[in-house]
Amino acid sequence: MNKKADAIIIGAGVIGSSVAFELAKRGYKTLNIDKLPTSGYGSTSNSCAIVRAHYSTWDGVAMAYEGFFYWDDWANYLGVEDERGMIKYMKTGSIMFKLQGEDHSKKSLKLFEEIGVEHEIWDLEKLKERMPIYSHDQYDGTTRPDEDEHFFDKTGKKIEGAVFTPGSGYVSDPQLSSHNLQVAAEEKRRRIFVQQRNY
Repeated sequence: MNKKADAIIIGAGVIGSSVAFELAKRGYKTLNIDKLPTSGYGSTSNSCAIVRAHYSTWDGVAMAYEGFFYWDDWANYLGVEDERGMIKYMKTGSIMFKLQGEDHSKKSLKLFEEIGVEHEIWDLEKLKERMPIYSHDQYDGTTRPDEDEHFFDKTGKKIEGAVFTPGSGYVSDPQLSSHNLQVAAEEKRRRIFVQQRNY
């Protein structure tokens, strides 16, 4: 049996496992090396598993938006059944606030337009209608509540609205998503994952 790998991938989280799967689909024999006993046990297992497209670079937005469609059709994308079950993609949409004075949404909106990311621009009235539980005030800078007595002080500025992306959401179990990818990669190239505890 040939024990040589075409590609060695450091890490077996959601990124390392998805790289292995995509390479295996193209006929490459891959080897993932991870210090933990199985896929997704590192930082992936502590992820919030939020799927969003609001990033600051063209590549980041494009790759994230492409991912919406893979997550939404996960079982067909992988083409396997995992004995541990398959993750579920909860398509809830996501909101990026438009802030007075420091509106970071402008850069993302420009990229959304270029790439074709489905989105809605909400003014403050629409935001209040759709999300009445939010405070529409802006608060002081980023600090820890126990370090700054002014943490909850309002700045006097208001949220101006929001950008809503309906295709965003979250993954039900980030660790399981890595395992699903591992199973799919192994199906393509059989035994490709080897984890080592000490390296």
